[in-house]
Amino acid sequence: MLELNGAEFAGRIGKKTPNVHAYMSGKKSPGKKVLLSALRHAFEWDVTPVAEVEPVGNVVKSFPTNPGVYCLYDSSGSAIYTGQATNLKQEMSLALQRKMNFPVRLGPSLSKKAHPKYKVVATYIAAYEVPSRRVRHNLEALLLRAFPNQSHNNKLGRFQ
Repeated sequence: MLELNGAEFAGRIGKKTPNVHAYMSGKKSPGKKVLLSALRHAFEWDVTPVAEVEPVGNVVKSFPTNPGVYCLYDSSGSAIYTGQATNLKQEMSLALQRKMNFPVRLGPSLSKKAHPKYKVVATYIAAYEVPSRRVRHNLEALLLRAFPNQSHNNKLGRFQ
């Protein structure tokens, strides 16, 4: 079980330490806005792994319909696409059907295929449930920066 001191708890719920001490001691009563904001902050950073660099195969069918962030990798482990979704299962199915925006050399002959679909090139997938819209956006933006020369996403995004 996780135990937090007063300052850590205040940080976790996005409130100032003196105010949290006042609420806890009964000297001050938190209003509805404070309570809702504290709950939102407390669970905002939850990130739950769904698939961590697993073969694409049929794993997408078992994905939840919850929001999250995902990354597609080619057979060498290079990131080829990173995205966020309000429905992981649906978005992953759509993403694998999209055409890549860059040409790729495939197979033993290294023949150049103009713009194959991601399902042709994607070998591995990583996906995480992320309930917070802001955290999803920031995590996607961070991943796009972590793979600057690998992922060929058109959208780089800004941190919120």
